[in-house]
Amino acid sequence: MTEQQAKKSLYTLLLIVLLSCAGIALPYPILAPLFLNEVNSFTNFAGIEPKLLLGFLLAVYPLGLLIGSSFIGAASDIYGRRKVLVITLIFSAVGYLLSVWALLSENYLLFALTRFITGISEGNIAIAKAIAIDLSPPLDKTRNYSLVSATTYAGWLLGPVVGGLLQPHGAYLAFLVAAVAMLFAIVVVYFYLGESNRSKMCQEHAHLSIRRVLYQNNSFTLLKHKPIRRLFYVFLFSTLATNAYYEFYPLWLVESFNFSGPNIGFITAILTTAMIISSIYLLPIVKAKYGLVKASKISMLCFALMMFAHALLTETSSWFAYVFIGVAIAIYNAMLPIFASEQFSDVSQGKLMGLITTTFSLSNVLMAIIGSIISLYGSVYSIMFGGFLMLIAISILHFIEINENSEPPK
Repeated sequence: MTEQQAKKSLYTLLLIVLLSCAGIALPYPILAPLFLNEVNSFTNFAGIEPKLLLGFLLAVYPLGLLIGSSFIGAASDIYGRRKVLVITLIFSAVGYLLSVWALLSENYLLFALTRFITGISEGNIAIAKAIAIDLSPPLDKTRNYSLVSATTYAGWLLGPVVGGLLQPHGAYLAFLVAAVAMLFAIVVVYFYLGESNRSKMCQEHAHLSIRRVLYQNNSFTLLKHKPIRRLFYVFLFSTLATNAYYEFYPLWLVESFNFSGPNIGFITAILTTAMIISSIYLLPIVKAKYGLVKASKISMLCFALMMFAHALLTETSSWFAYVFIGVAIAIYNAMLPIFASEQFSDVSQGKLMGLITTTFSLSNVLMAIIGSIISLYGSVYSIMFGGFLMLIAISILHFIEINENSEPPK
């Protein structure tokens, strides 16, 4: 692949990541106000406490993501990135359209099912990360990954802002917009994204059935390698901490300061703007000065301290604090996957990125359940619990740094 072709694929990829992540983030400022402020058959399904209903919805989407990311990245190693990406985007569009129907009919169970289906298909973020690795060379791997990270955060900025603005007009509108975005993404991928995976594995094993990919080539098979397993624990505890923040800061803002959907969208925009700027401009500087591991540990520690600080934040100080939180998240979210890719360069990158995405999804499910129970005593405790988990991740990463010369699996 020439440098010009690689750049065309990269720019196309960035557009797809932007649309996909915006679709994922659209519901963030919608669900918390919906379950805390509205009383209907949807928010009081079967007489269950609304916070627990919300917690289940927060868990069911990443549960689907957990399943999807465990094999979608590996499937793209075998069948090709472009083909698998198109198929998953089609399922995402269908999932969002079904979510619209579920909200209009106030059918909680159908909505939960559609969130699960959408989650499975959106495990395709592992494909995006793998393509960023594929394009190196001729393009720089760190630069590619930082641009993908920045675009991911841009999607998280765009999604909550659009979702927050649409929320007063009906929760279903956000999901309808997401469906349209996915349909547009399908067209763009089909006509403009080239196939980046032309590996020997892809050519020799394209005949494998999806059943065999599920059982023999899923991302969890990497965990039989001890060095990868140690790194998996770092990702598990750090993403548990990150999801404690992502999933419960909207609830904390509503409980503590009575934030509306638009206000949640705007403060999320500030958070993600800090992530975008840090990913584009700060990451190369930090990597050059501190290295991947040290930079990760410093940013993870700063994030943990900011999570503990939620017990003291006021409504005004929260807006400033979320800028620093965005910077910290951007650094370790980019540094850790690059470290994993460089440590285990002999591993299929689709499968490795799939494992990282799967770990995030697993932690999302676990934290949605654990955090929703803790939130019954106050959402701030869910966030502070995340700070404790991040300290565990830092401790494990320190141990891996000592053993980082371990022979990677072939």
